[in-house]
Order: sequence, then structure tokens, then C-alpha cells
Amino acid sequence: MLDLQSNSKLAENSTSDFNLIIENTFDHPSLTDYYINLTPFITLSIFVAILLVILNISIFCTTVAKVLKQIDANQWGPSIFLCSLYPCIGCAALATILVPKAWLICHTVMHLCFTVGAVALRELCFRYIESEANYIKATDAAAIVFNTPPCCCCCRCFPNATPTKPKLCILRFMVWQMPFVQASIMLVLNLIYYREQDLYKNVMIYFMPFIVGSILLGIWALNIIVRVVNTMRSGCGLMKKMFCLQLILLLCKLQYILLDSQLNSVALGNAYPMNHTVYKQTIINLLILIEIVLVSILVQNAYKTSPQENIK
Repeated sequence: MLDLQSNSKLAENSTSDFNLIIENTFDHPSLTDYYINLTPFITLSIFVAILLVILNISIFCTTVAKVLKQIDANQWGPSIFLCSLYPCIGCAALATILVPKAWLICHTVMHLCFTVGAVALRELCFRYIESEANYIKATDAAAIVFNTPPCCCCCRCFPNATPTKPKLCILRFMVWQMPFVQASIMLVLNLIYYREQDLYKNVMIYFMPFIVGSILLGIWALNIIVRVVNTMRSGCGLMKKMFCLQLILLLCKLQYILLDSQLNSVALGNAYPMNHTVYKQTIINLLILIEIVLVSILVQNAYKTSPQENIK
């Protein structure tokens, strides 16, 4: 009888020890534990990340100087705002490395940068042609083509539509819904995560259709607007600007999810606090920082369109 009790206690202890190992392997460390136990790799990563953020901000300042010098004054606001998204993403990636537990807040910042950037790009498009009414008048009500990415396959059956103010208004709302819907969802997910992490893991999957559906709808509407305006102002590099904006979604969302799942199969880090999760997030965010610097150079080229090209 005593042997059975001792065996059951040993089994419970081994189970609790195993659960503790799993928790310590994948849990985010406290800030105190993190900085007391810094490893050479994490220290070097922080140093490199700070340098990359400084470089990104320098590129942004250079881009702003060129924008103020080379484009019309009525396009300064949305152009500078769009360029500022990339150093903002770089700062969010650096913050994730500096404060691992704040990863979801920083990831939310990256996520929302794309949605507010879509609204700013839509505003910039119509500043190139002055207004929606001016577009209808200048194009003599030429038909709008709905067969554009990412819904080009499922929209082949849609007939081309004559542009009117109500139809352009619908496209505007399709773009504008993104920051509101995505911000609401991400706010709820942040509240759940920082109060009950197990619940977050269980409910996250149910929010995915709303996140994906909202983004697809917004990108589709923005693509239609960009292509429509590009037919009138082909020299403004709108397709380049759209590509730069979409890179935020590709690098900070899709790539993040892909690498997060792939790196789980690789042994990284040591015991708590410098565990697998810390190393995995450091690698992902360091890669994002390097890529964002390269994208910022591409952005500088896309937004330095001269006034002469704008009149085209």
C-alpha cells in the first residue's frame, strides 16, 4: 500500500516537473530575469538591432528631405506618414527584443501599421488626381475593373462598373474598415493574452477568419483604387508604393507566422529564462529589422517622384 502511494506521488512529481520544463521552455521571462541572464547572442542582437533602427531612422530622415523638396505640398502629409511606418515597425521589432513579454503589443503595432498605411495610400491616390469627382470627370466615367488581386480569381464573374460617387464611397469604406476592425480584434486579443494566456491559445483560431476576411477586403479595394488612379498618373509610382505597403504585411505577418512555426522544430536557447521563445523571437525580429532597412531604401526610391512626373 505504501509502495502504491509512493509511486503515485513520484508520478505526480514527475508530471509536474515535466509541465514546469515545458512552461519554462516556452514562457516569456520577466524583465528582471531576462537582463540578469543575458547571453552573448542576445546582447549582440540588441546591439545590432539598435544600429539597424538608427540606420532606418536615418534613411527615413533622408526620404523626408527628398519628399519635401521634390513633390507637391498637398502630397506631403500622406507621403511622409507612409514613409514613417517603416521606422515605426523597426522600433516595434527592437522593443520586442528589449522586452520579450511585450511581443504581442509590438506585433499589434506592426499589424496596424499596414492597415493605417492602406488608408493613407488611398488618400494619397486621390490627392494625385485632386478628388473622386475629378476622377469621374477626367476619365469620362470609364469602367472600373474589379478583377484585381487578391480576389482576381473569384471576381471574374463581376462585370466592370461605371464609376459613380456611391461606388467610390463603397471602395473607400472597404479600405477604412481595416484599421477599425483590425484594431478592435487586436485589442481584444491583447486583453485576453495578458490576462489568460491559455484562453488566448484556445480562442485565437476563432478570430482568424475575421482578421483574414477584413484584410482581403481592404487590399482588394485598395488595389482597385491604385490601378484606377495609376491609369491617370502612371508616372507617380503608385504600384511601387503599393508593393512597399504590401511588404509590411508579408514580412511582419505572414513571414512572422511561418518562421514562428518552423523554428519550433529547432532546438534554440537554454533553460529558463533564456529559453527557446526568447531566442526564436530575437531571430525573427532581427530578420525583420534587416528586411525593413532594405524596404526603406525601396520606399525612398518610390516616394521621390518629382512634380514633373505628377503632372503626367
